[in-house]
Amino acid sequence: MARADRVFEKFKTMPIWCQSCLVTLAAVLGSDSLTLAFYSIFFSDRLALDLLLTALITIIVAFPIAWLFLDQHVKVERLARELRIASQTDSLTRLANRREFMASVGAALSASDEPAGAGAVLFIDADHFKRINDTYGHGVGDEVLINLGEAIMDSIRLQDVAARIGGEEFAVFLRLADLDMAQRVAERIRVLTHKISESMDLGDIGITVSIGIARHRKGQTLDDVLRTADRSLYVAKETGRDRIVQDLCLPAAA
Repeated sequence: MARADRVFEKFKTMPIWCQSCLVTLAAVLGSDSLTLAFYSIFFSDRLALDLLLTALITIIVAFPIAWLFLDQHVKVERLARELRIASQTDSLTRLANRREFMASVGAALSASDEPAGAGAVLFIDADHFKRINDTYGHGVGDEVLINLGEAIMDSIRLQDVAARIGGEEFAVFLRLADLDMAQRVAERIRVLTHKISESMDLGDIGITVSIGIARHRKGQTLDDVLRTADRSLYVAKETGRDRIVQDLCLPAAA
């Protein structure tokens, strides 16, 4: 069964015309085999001609049917893939959405048996974001969020997960990261966010972020870690913003 699955997966990667040719060839071989078996018993004197006619008729009938069917199959698969991606992705920033973050990170934490935990979570919130929308409009606000999403992606690794979880709030899961690594990543995000203000020329309204960090500990659920990260974020907001707080320790210098 596994071998058949591998063959089928390889078949699906071929161009439609190539798939159609293979299906038509299989149909020709099948029909000619039946013709050969039947005519060798009853009409052996007409065998060669009828084999040729059977092959031609099969090609004429089978190829367009195979093309139509396979083309529709590819379109359905492409649509299903696009819908799956859309259901997992934030349409503005192209990061994962909240549902995908909760599902993928929750599964990673549940499956982890690392004594030191599965990694670290960052809660990121754009400071005073409402002022940007009120002053420059939602179009500029959206551009800020897009740039912030890019800054986050530029700061993490391929195996990490970044998501926009609502409004101007983002979350990041750093696989197998300790607090020192999480602090370094958070600082990169904070510094890159400052550069967004410079590149967009927003005048006196600067763009900064507050970041709360929580380290996953063995046995904790995602909800446990998120609550800790959220408390850390709250402390960062209450103690001046544009800063990083990890596991409710003293805020890092901004």
